[in-house]
Amino acid sequence: MRTTSRLSTTTRKRHSTVKIGIEAIHPGQFLAEALAELGLSQAQFARSIGVSPMRVSHVVTGSRPVTAELALLFGKAFGQAPQYWLNLQAFHDLGVAKRAIGSRLAAVRRVASR
Repeated sequence: MRTTSRLSTTTRKRHSTVKIGIEAIHPGQFLAEALAELGLSQAQFARSIGVSPMRVSHVVTGSRPVTAELALLFGKAFGQAPQYWLNLQAFHDLGVAKRAIGSRLAAVRRVASR
């Protein structure tokens, strides 16, 4: 199983460590699915939250991140906490960074104990 595009969450169970790979998906994919379920176009959604359709399109295609401002707007529009959208973006960003610096990250040694 390849884990290059996945983040690992570690859980402890009877003194063993288990890594659970979860793919780091861009929040734009979640947004595209939500809009499809609601039958809304990107342009309609953009108008409803007061931003340009291009801005929504960039998020949907994954070329732009969900900013704090967009998280507030998306959260309000979908009746969710803005933190949901920020968490999706942070999870994606960590996955991308992990892939980018994987070997450097593996070479880092802990300097502080718990």
